[in-house]
Amino acid sequence: METVPFKSARDFSDSPFPVTPDFDSATASWHDSYPAGIPPRIEYTPRRVEQLFQSAVERYPDRVAIRYFRTSHTYQELLDQIKQTAGALRELGIGQGDRVMLVLPNCPEFAITWFALHWLGAEAVPANPLMSAAELTGLARKCSIHAVLGLDVRMKPVAEMASEVALKAVIVTSLAPHLPLAYRLPYQLQKLVYGKPVAKKAANQLRFEELAGLGQPVAEPLLDDPKLPAVLQPTGGTTGSPKVAVLTHENLCANVAQLHVWSGLEPGCETFLSVLPFFHVYGATCAMLSPLVGGSTLILQARFHPTRTLKLMDKYQPGIALLVPFMIASLNDEMRKRGKALKGLRLCMSGASAMSGEVGREFEHLTGATIIEGFGLSEASPVTHSNPSDGTARIGSIGLPLPNTDVRLVDMETGTREVTPGEIGELTIKGPQVMEGYLDDLEETAMALRDGWLFTGDLATATHDGFFEIVDRKKDMIISGGLNVYPSEVEEILREHSSVETCAVVGVPDRKYGELVCAWIVPAVGGPPNIEELKSFCREQLSGYKVPREFRVCDALPENFLGKVRRIELRKRAA
Repeated sequence: METVPFKSARDFSDSPFPVTPDFDSATASWHDSYPAGIPPRIEYTPRRVEQLFQSAVERYPDRVAIRYFRTSHTYQELLDQIKQTAGALRELGIGQGDRVMLVLPNCPEFAITWFALHWLGAEAVPANPLMSAAELTGLARKCSIHAVLGLDVRMKPVAEMASEVALKAVIVTSLAPHLPLAYRLPYQLQKLVYGKPVAKKAANQLRFEELAGLGQPVAEPLLDDPKLPAVLQPTGGTTGSPKVAVLTHENLCANVAQLHVWSGLEPGCETFLSVLPFFHVYGATCAMLSPLVGGSTLILQARFHPTRTLKLMDKYQPGIALLVPFMIASLNDEMRKRGKALKGLRLCMSGASAMSGEVGREFEHLTGATIIEGFGLSEASPVTHSNPSDGTARIGSIGLPLPNTDVRLVDMETGTREVTPGEIGELTIKGPQVMEGYLDDLEETAMALRDGWLFTGDLATATHDGFFEIVDRKKDMIISGGLNVYPSEVEEILREHSSVETCAVVGVPDRKYGELVCAWIVPAVGGPPNIEELKSFCREQLSGYKVPREFRVCDALPENFLGKVRRIELRKRAA
């Protein structure tokens, strides 16, 4: 079996974890290299996330932890607010095992409350602030939440949910105190349109600022058990239906330890751009928890906007940025328009969906930064794979498994036979970052977790030297006339045609063939594409059964907040 050496310049003597890696710091390489399927091992003591943050405060009390518009907090200041918020929540009746929904964009209040809940032994239920009242109500009931923290400009759906669910407290926060004067008027106008006033004297409603005078600070974390749940993460799951993944403190701690050992970043020295939403576990673990544990400074942005993001990066020059491909492509467009590249960026970590080589190379050219792609899913806290940052990254690959992460590719029919290198199989994962299961859903848990292995629903291939590449989602694979069609393969060909800006391929029901291949096309500038020309173009490069039978032209593809195409919506439209 071929091996690939894994290198890092990291000296583990200053690690925030009591890590004992199979690592020779003198030669800076893993012992016996990195054989395929056998990731390097590290030993560490599982802890709770609030304990990890507390350790960072002890090491870097005066370092700035968070910058957000006009607001900044040192590690010590952030800890003081966490202790006070924990005391206020306890005064409101929130305790061990209680669940509090955070319906917020990235802001200091999210991080403060997230850690304060864990300080008490409570559990966080993050939710997208753009969710409807019906979606929030469904999630609140599923998780049996006890309180909610919402944003004043998005209080209508939160208030409607709160009227349907019995809660101990409804807490409202605002971004206005953080904003410069130029942003405050537009924000207040938005509040008038989308917000909903909260009754001033209602027994269970209060403003976030009022927590500062409520109850006494909780001096130390109340629990010491890392096996208890920390986050109830809403997810589409491996089968696409809405579920809630139960992530324990041990899961999150393990993933942070894996990321710290893998990345080789310097504790107490780094500055991160944190624009990935914290209400998703990718943002919470990689752009909030992991950097804070390592004593980094977080530059927060509530919502990605390419122009504002570039201005923020110009001002603070973060060395590390965690992004998704559509953000990287948008920043490329903006840098081309302004004719000015970024300074200071060294490393960009990309995930959530596949990135084209052209987009990645342009970003590296314009910034001088190195892009490394990785892979993860909510059920794994989330990261399982990453390309190395030592120059051996491979475009189009999700990289190698993280330390302590075992990976197998198994046949799609039985899920028991391990496939050979180069053969397509379902990606299965075993590691300490894998979830406890789905909340109150034994059937779905049993489907996803089998004999300790997480069945991801992703189809992938592996090389002889251990690099993995995602082919498609198992549920997105089209079976037409008994033959397998992978949408990503067809999409890659279609994007090569000059008349196609972007596209998505889905299967639509057919009585004769089972499914037919349908392509949704967003045309490039210059008018609608010639459909017959597109079909001919596909026939030249694809087997006949892979050529789309139907072409639909649209202005834009439906996407979620991470830029992933919502194929389920396209399938519904096509059907």
